[in-house]
Amino acid sequence: MDVSIVGASGGCGREIVTQIVQQRLLESREILQLVGSNPNSRRPHLLHGFRADLQDAYAEIIPELNVTDNPDAIIGDVVVITGGQTFSTTPAEIGSASRDTLARANVPVFERFARALSQNRPASPPVVIIVTNPVELGVAIFSHYLPRNHVIGMGAYSDSARFRWEIASDLGIRRQRVRGYMLGEHGNGMVPIWSSVRVQGMTDREWRLLEPQIRRGLHIEEYADALVTHQRHMVQLISSDHVNGAVQALRYVRDLPPDLRVPLKPFAIHYTDAKTQTATAAATVELVKAVLEGQRVEVSAQYMHQGENGLHGPCGGRILLAGSVLQVMPDRASMTTTERALTAQSGRNIATKIDQWWHPERNSGNA
Repeated sequence: MDVSIVGASGGCGREIVTQIVQQRLLESREILQLVGSNPNSRRPHLLHGFRADLQDAYAEIIPELNVTDNPDAIIGDVVVITGGQTFSTTPAEIGSASRDTLARANVPVFERFARALSQNRPASPPVVIIVTNPVELGVAIFSHYLPRNHVIGMGAYSDSARFRWEIASDLGIRRQRVRGYMLGEHGNGMVPIWSSVRVQGMTDREWRLLEPQIRRGLHIEEYADALVTHQRHMVQLISSDHVNGAVQALRYVRDLPPDLRVPLKPFAIHYTDAKTQTATAAATVELVKAVLEGQRVEVSAQYMHQGENGLHGPCGGRILLAGSVLQVMPDRASMTTTERALTAQSGRNIATKIDQWWHPERNSGNA
């Protein structure tokens, strides 16, 4: 199988490409395609240089590398979308580039590539993995042009990986021993599904006795308000000290409950200029590997729901993969009433935002 990385010249895209090569996900006869996402780029030579550098570094294990900036030339069986605009890392600009601004800037990017794949690959659509934010918007647009079971958003997948890590960190164990999901929106609308948490080596009774201590008294009904409150405090820390503010914010996050650390730690990391490229790339490559292997595996991801579990639109949920999406996993036996209600509300909020950001009838003529 072949893999195409759209936005391969960006920081996250380059990291994804490098990890795919390092982990030998593709054989030498398979193609790893580096796709430029900006038709007006002033650095069209970058991907050619990146390809040459990769070949020098990994000559013994590298797959065939292909470079293009033409959406019509995309050949991957799996296409990863990392191109587009992201938030500034300048502390002084916190809040100046809203999620609305980001969404409207990335609509043309999503439209351009989704339309090209639809027109050029109607008989054999690739599996598309959306990394670019807002990830729900990307899922909505690509699902408009391609079969919805071929479109997956990375948000809930990476959030769930972070959720497991934060719990494991508090327990002093490896992340692989923890199971658990974050669903809903990739952002302030995420919902920690504590009822899904299981710890290998602990009985359910042992975990339930320990869980209140790990959660530090924060109830799920209070989660959204607590997230906003702590985020505002972090903005103050970062904005007040452009040199050390982000480091102070990272220290502040360490003392919060694990479910709050999931969105707030990446927020602080972003403003250190490191962004979250390595962690995002690692989660993406993990999902790419699962798709390439084609084995049946349950994951959480943004998916274009059509009434499953009471959800409508591109909301983070539990899905069963086997190459593409086989089905949405039922939640009736695995989530509390409150968790279901909050996830459904998050889905409705997402749908409202997408109605504001994107209008297919208006964008159909955009290049």
